[in-house]
Amino acid sequence: MAATGVRVGELTSITLADIAADGGAVRVSGKGSRERTVFVGNRQLRENLRDYVFDRRLVARATDRLFVNRRGNPLTAQCLRLRLRKISDELDLSPRLTPHRLRHTAATLLLEEGVDIRFVQRLLGHSSISTTKIYTHVTDASLKAVVERADHMGKLGISESVSKRVEWSEVW
Repeated sequence: MAATGVRVGELTSITLADIAADGGAVRVSGKGSRERTVFVGNRQLRENLRDYVFDRRLVARATDRLFVNRRGNPLTAQCLRLRLRKISDELDLSPRLTPHRLRHTAATLLLEEGVDIRFVQRLLGHSSISTTKIYTHVTDASLKAVVERADHMGKLGISESVSKRVEWSEVW
């Protein structure tokens, strides 16, 4: 969910047939029965997904769902929430790990990397850009990094000429 931004209900509904052969793309049935494709950008995660799908196909199960519980039944959204809660409690995470927090993390990280909000909108399956804008808050650390990377004063050569003419003790 943190890699693709899928909703918990979308994740638990994915079937083996929804996964591309290389593990790099997943067909998702979203809200309002809208279908979209999400992509797995991490090479190791793609390989793990591909191998998992291969192994799941070898084991005869009563369901074609991607994720199953110990009894071989489809994993439910509620079961996944409970598993995340247990992990959070065991690791003493605060705030608690939730499916939506993972989705939010995916969106926030993409936006902080400079991915266009329209791509994030499509990835998350939002019909309105205003829904996606909820994820556009900027952390202080990422704002600082962007400003330092931009260094518009340095690129214009202003900082050197100013520092040569100004006694900083007079400014402060």
